Amino acid sequence: MIKLSNLQNPLKRHIVLLVSTLLIGMTGCADRIAVAEKDMSDIRNSKSQPIKPPPTPKPVEDFVYSANKQRSPFMPPSLLNQQLPNQDDNGIKPDLTRKKEPLEEYELSELVYRGVIVAPSGEEFGLVQRPDGTVTNVKVGDYIGANDGRIVEITPTQINLIQIVPDSSSGFVEKPESLVSPIS
Repeated sequence: MIKLSNLQNPLKRHIVLLVSTLLIGMTGCADRIAVAEKDMSDIRNSKSQPIKPPPTPKPVEDFVYSANKQRSPFMPPSLLNQQLPNQDDNGIKPDLTRKKEPLEEYELSELVYRGVIVAPSGEEFGLVQRPDGTVTNVKVGDYIGANDGRIVEITPTQINLIQIVPDSSSGFVEKPESLVSPIS
């Protein structure tokens, strides 16, 4: 055994104290780990406990709400007229019986206007590129875009069309839109 009084160098004395403290601390850890491992082993080897079944729900009576035709108590009368749909029909509706044209499968933002071709008869055709890269020719009166966009004019730089879009107050409205060439 080393006597601390025999160690003249203070550094050696600190090293010996540090090493002895670590050894004592590690023996304490080993004991706690062994105890924890024994407890875990006991838990694993113990018989499992049965699980209680969930409680059965109480039946709830059906409730029939009969005031759905009356004014909501949460809506002030001043706002009630704004909530009701406008009964004025402006006559603008998409034609649901019309056969859809191929370019109506795409949003206008997906289509690219590439230019105009003039036929020998003088009729102008616009060249529209689809997302897959194929180019289709269109003329005034054709439909393109997902909102029933009817072509009304073809110029060298753009295709002008009228779309039928939903409106919150009157059902549908006509909205002018243009498909502009990226070169212009």
